[in-house]
Amino acid sequence: MQRDRCKTDDVSYPDYLGAPADLPGRAERARPARIREFKYAEWLAVTAVCLGAVMSQIDNGVITVAYPTLVEKLHRPLSEVVWIGLAPFVVMVATLLLFGRRADTLGRKRVYVDGFVIFLIGDFAAAAMAHHFALLVIARSVSALGVAMVQANSVALITASVREHQRTTALGIQAASQAIGLAIGPFVGGLLIGHMPYRFIFLISAPVALAALVASVLFLPRTRSVLERAPLDIAGSLVLALASAGLLGGLTLAAKTGWNGPTLGFIAIGISATMALFGVERHAKAPIFSPRLFKLVKVRFSIALLVLTYISFFGLLVSIPFFVKKDFGASVVHASEATMAIPIGLAIMAPLSGFVRRRISAGWLQRLSMTTIALALVGISVAPNGKIVAGLLILIGLAIGVANTTNNAAIMEGVHLDDRGLASGTLNLARAAGSAIGMAVATSAMVVLEHSHASSNRAAIATLVLPAGIAVIVAIFASRRA
Repeated sequence: MQRDRCKTDDVSYPDYLGAPADLPGRAERARPARIREFKYAEWLAVTAVCLGAVMSQIDNGVITVAYPTLVEKLHRPLSEVVWIGLAPFVVMVATLLLFGRRADTLGRKRVYVDGFVIFLIGDFAAAAMAHHFALLVIARSVSALGVAMVQANSVALITASVREHQRTTALGIQAASQAIGLAIGPFVGGLLIGHMPYRFIFLISAPVALAALVASVLFLPRTRSVLERAPLDIAGSLVLALASAGLLGGLTLAAKTGWNGPTLGFIAIGISATMALFGVERHAKAPIFSPRLFKLVKVRFSIALLVLTYISFFGLLVSIPFFVKKDFGASVVHASEATMAIPIGLAIMAPLSGFVRRRISAGWLQRLSMTTIALALVGISVAPNGKIVAGLLILIGLAIGVANTTNNAAIMEGVHLDDRGLASGTLNLARAAGSAIGMAVATSAMVVLEHSHASSNRAAIATLVLPAGIAVIVAIFASRRA
């Protein structure tokens, strides 16, 4: 069946997209006519976004399983080595909303494609500088700029490229792609660490990035609507960077030196910057953080649930390799296999979430998924063997798959069309913030256990029950307010 068409300058475009916008500066490259006319062109666009999702998550998966090896090779404590993973999150927190806003004014496809180029530069630099801790952190931060450009636009690109009745399914597939990236990272990273120099772990995602770059140029439609160009909100980005660096620095420093003056100073900077953000954004000409996104109750609660979910998620990804290695004597390869269990569960459930969501209310899905995560974490903290741990991790992945798709859809459905780029960046900011906090909390718990010469890392897992429990309360409260 032929699609309905609209015509602009004798060129046909699908009516649900319309004609491309007139962008300021460099124009976006058009899709080849054969692809634009293809019956399933919108799913090719989803494919391009999914490749970006796989790429952006591979590094996260690699680093979580590589921490024990990096501690050994770089001759530095975990409280310092963790910044190879945390520094990119600080960069992402500071720039995700900025790139989301720039995409709204310069074109989502343009910013998205440029992100892969920046990421590849940082990736190759990280491999070259892997032996030098400070330069490695800087190179990883450059890669994070590219990831921020990609992630800030991923959800908005799907929302703009796919028909409304297919969006939940498309968002579920994108979430599954993120899970696949997280699963590939630990598996391939574990194999490389065991058989090749550790620097090669930073190149695992490079082939995917190249494929995503080509697919994005060929498959993504050009931007259809843009906002009026406005000045960059540099002040807002700097405040976000201070907030994240202060809070994460305080959490990791507390585990190393205790709750002394410097630790409290970092925490104070983080809290002060967070409070100052609202005042700074009120005076910005083009704020990257807009309070109007939080006017709807379901948007506020869904963002809170995303943060809390990712605290538990990434806290587990960091702590599981140490946990199974110390408590069950697992090898690096077996530790990587255990870490894969969560993404596997997420990948299984995420594409099915749209089907489930059409039959069960979002409130019920949020409560069910949050409760499942909390109970499974309790189970892991007392599990007698690795098989039970792996089963519970898969269950957590299934629950996260449901939660992610439900929360993503609630956020994107609740905002105005002109704010989709900003909302997409905010959504990914919530994930990045939760991921970074989870990594810092788990690392701090394990450092404390190491200093106390504990024979088990179960307490590090138990620490993650608190944010999961809070998420249950938030989900219950959200359903009553809806």
